[in-house]
Amino acid sequence: MSTLIEKSLTDAERHVAEVAAAIVSGEPQSLGIASASLRQATLTLSDAVQRLSPAQQRDPRVSARVRKMAAALALQRESLIRRSVLVERALNTLVPATRDAGYAQGAGAYGRPGRQSGAFGRLSA
Repeated sequence: MSTLIEKSLTDAERHVAEVAAAIVSGEPQSLGIASASLRQATLTLSDAVQRLSPAQQRDPRVSARVRKMAAALALQRESLIRRSVLVERALNTLVPATRDAGYAQGAGAYGRPGRQSGAFGRLSA
């Protein structure tokens, strides 16, 4: 394994761990910084992988480490989804006006008249 790919993998793994720590801490600012760093590290890793020969790209050690990072990122994504649902529910509890209406506002007993699209200016028989 080349030193460039080794360094890129180590950096990406470190940034995945930083994102995990930021999710646990609940600090949005640190999560943003860690995510931006992870994004840059994954771009660097992608460039390093592109420079490898096809035989080196199939190295089982590299594949195993990338699969491990992918699994960690999937768990982090699920954690962020759960957290966003909790935040949304808390916001809806505190400020009920932020809820989306389930149905459109009623238009009265007979509804609203249809709108002209402007496509047919005049109809003639």
